[in-house]
Amino acid sequence: MESEIPLNGGRVSKDVVRVGDTVRRPPTFNSPFVHKLLEHLAASGFDASPRSNGFDELGRDVFSYIKGDVPRDLSWHSDDVLIDAARLIRRYHDATERLVASPAAHGVGLEVVCHNDLSPCNFVFRSGRPLAIIDFDTASPGPRLHDLGYAAWMWLDLGDDDIEPDLQRRRLTMFCRAYDENVDLPRVVDFIVLRQRILIAQGRRVGDAAMERWADDCLQWNIRNLYNAFDPSDANSGTCQ
Repeated sequence: MESEIPLNGGRVSKDVVRVGDTVRRPPTFNSPFVHKLLEHLAASGFDASPRSNGFDELGRDVFSYIKGDVPRDLSWHSDDVLIDAARLIRRYHDATERLVASPAAHGVGLEVVCHNDLSPCNFVFRSGRPLAIIDFDTASPGPRLHDLGYAAWMWLDLGDDDIEPDLQRRRLTMFCRAYDENVDLPRVVDFIVLRQRILIAQGRRVGDAAMERWADDCLQWNIRNLYNAFDPSDANSGTCQ
């Protein structure tokens, strides 16, 4: 039997191991949906996610292993990397549309299957560029901007006082336009703030004071520097006031 190698890149959950060319992880309540999602992505020709290999004899989820580097923490990313990430997220979302393609779903804002944690720490990099998305265990149907807002927060590290607000506004515009050239930037900002409020509440609920404080600091930075920074009368242009 092949040896099990603990995986510790990115922000890996406990007891995740590599066995040969596969990743094994304890199942969650969402495991059946995740396997169906990955099967759908494979059938759709999306090549930037793991493949589902079912379950092993211990009942663990089994996914294909994607070689590359996974960041452990948030950091600065060049324009080219940000554009690559945004375009990869768009390809992923587009590939999931048919899973929620019904009038009832769209009527309540369910447009795609959101990954729900599109941090750089859930991307595989090669030669410094993002090439695949991993860790779909919290995936669920939702609006595109729910994912895009969180991704923008994480990839740009919005709230870092060491990065000039004007630069961050330019980078945010660039990132979102790479996802969709007709992006509604004021709405993206609304979703960034929403995700920050959610994380504050989560930190408070689980007793993680550091997470609550960090998310709140980011929220206050965004309220100061992003709210009212984009002209809602010209939402699709990404024009800064």
